Amino acid sequence: MHYFNPEEPIHITVPGRADDPRNRVPDLPGIVVHYSQPLHPDDLTVVKGIPCTSVARTLIDCAEVMSREELVDLFREAEVQGLLDIDAVRASRARVEWRPSLAMLDEVIDEFS
Repeated sequence: MHYFNPEEPIHITVPGRADDPRNRVPDLPGIVVHYSQPLHPDDLTVVKGIPCTSVARTLIDCAEVMSREELVDLFREAEVQGLLDIDAVRASRARVEWRPSLAMLDEVIDEFS
């Protein structure tokens, strides 16, 4: 299963507030910028020199834009690839602010526990 679609924009997260000119990222075609509070160190990793969110945090963030079925498929794929650390997902989930997707996310986490 592969979720990359070259027709879809790439989403990046920048620590800080969008209305702070020091944090402003210029509009770039094909890029959607999200601003957030600084992430916990356990929610970050580096892949080939590029700072990224951890697998656990990525699963949390994907819950905002996926259906329950898509999220279950994503958790399953992470599990098959040996990347699903449910304790890390629970810890990351505990650090996020309120989101509409949290009830669904909690159900999916429980399903994989």
